[in-house]
Amino acid sequence: TERICPFGISLATLVSTPVPSSEAPKVEGGPMSPPEPTAESIPTTLPKPAAGAPGVGSALTPPAGPGPRPTPVSSSPAGGVLRIPACPVDIKTPLFNTLPMASGDYLAFRPLGWTSPPTHVFPAKHSNFALALPGQTPPKKPVYSPGEIWLTEVNSTEYIGLNKTGYGITFYPCREYKSYLGHLSDLSDKLLEAARSGNFKCNPQYQTGGTTVNTCRYEMVFKVEAGELIGYSGDAAGVDFGAVDFRIKPLVVANTASYMKEMLHYVSPVPYFTAEARAVLESRLASYDGTVKRTVEPKYGEYMQDILGTAQGNWFTGGLSLAIPFQQPESFLALVHEYVDATLPIFSTGDSIKGLPVAVYGFKPVASGWVNRDFSQVRADGVTYCYDSFLTGKSPGGIGLGNPRGLIIMTMPTDSSLRIEKQGSEGARCDGATTNTFTANATVFDR
Repeated sequence: TERICPFGISLATLVSTPVPSSEAPKVEGGPMSPPEPTAESIPTTLPKPAAGAPGVGSALTPPAGPGPRPTPVSSSPAGGVLRIPACPVDIKTPLFNTLPMASGDYLAFRPLGWTSPPTHVFPAKHSNFALALPGQTPPKKPVYSPGEIWLTEVNSTEYIGLNKTGYGITFYPCREYKSYLGHLSDLSDKLLEAARSGNFKCNPQYQTGGTTVNTCRYEMVFKVEAGELIGYSGDAAGVDFGAVDFRIKPLVVANTASYMKEMLHYVSPVPYFTAEARAVLESRLASYDGTVKRTVEPKYGEYMQDILGTAQGNWFTGGLSLAIPFQQPESFLALVHEYVDATLPIFSTGDSIKGLPVAVYGFKPVASGWVNRDFSQVRADGVTYCYDSFLTGKSPGGIGLGNPRGLIIMTMPTDSSLRIEKQGSEGARCDGATTNTFTANATVFDR
């Protein structure tokens, strides 16, 4: 499966000043401040954390040789969740009161729904503290507990051959609300000790982006207070923050059988914060570099964009789906809208369309006809739709846009199937004469 402050200072100081200590400061009325890694876990060998990092212990490594060894966990993740207090019935009741990162330590808080194939062919179901621009080394900054939470998993992901390992944690502020922080470079001493006391399990290796990934996890139920040091950023260009609220109605999708249950309950963590902390995060909802704000509703972004009976949304192929554990989306297709400018339709493509590189392709939609129509207006009406005017450079959210060097045609044979093909070469246009006929190179997707 694929894998959002510190005590005794003013809000103004909190927003502008990084916090060097191992505890996050509080604001008046309590702590203040802002999670996925079910596939992120613990390999047999982990790199040693940087020397001198405050509050960071030795690397977490499964026991080897003689002596006691953690008990293998059951196939059910977080089996001790029933010991965690139930959530409030009113979903408007805040669950968090502490920003996970000081505002000066990140560039932006990315809304839900950004794409970055092949890893994020589908819109991202989590938000992200963006830390670095392309080509920059991600900084190592402290990450704090967003509230009183119960840690249930410490995960680690090793990218074989890249000499790279990253951590993630899964936690619950209450029983029906699951959350996670991902892409941490180090964990605090306290969390490492909690992990060592937990049950151990490794997952099957899988491939993503051409790299073999080795994952394992430790499971426990361990209480962490608001503002306590979790660890440090630096594993990637951002720290993922995901949230699953099992109290809400399932999200509307074309086919619920294509997803694991929790995927239909993903939410933005932002509205679950107390007012001051929420306001800080809302002010930072923007492109990864912080320069373009998201201004349309839903302001926290949109992860699931399926519109039933239309081409808009997520598409699968090869009999695969995200209901399959550890299934990666590299062969899939998303016909969705950009995460900052929701008026901009984009093709987010995996590797299943012949001649079309894995990339994001954007275009300006038109309101009528069969050329460059928005995906929400494409239906199973017998029409072959054609796309030929693609944007260049970057999307408003800073995503690099690809050039298909040709045109794309597609049609919906049924409400739950899509035929699509890349045709022509650089400069090709939808002329109505040669672009309506599919060849053996076409790919069929379904839902």
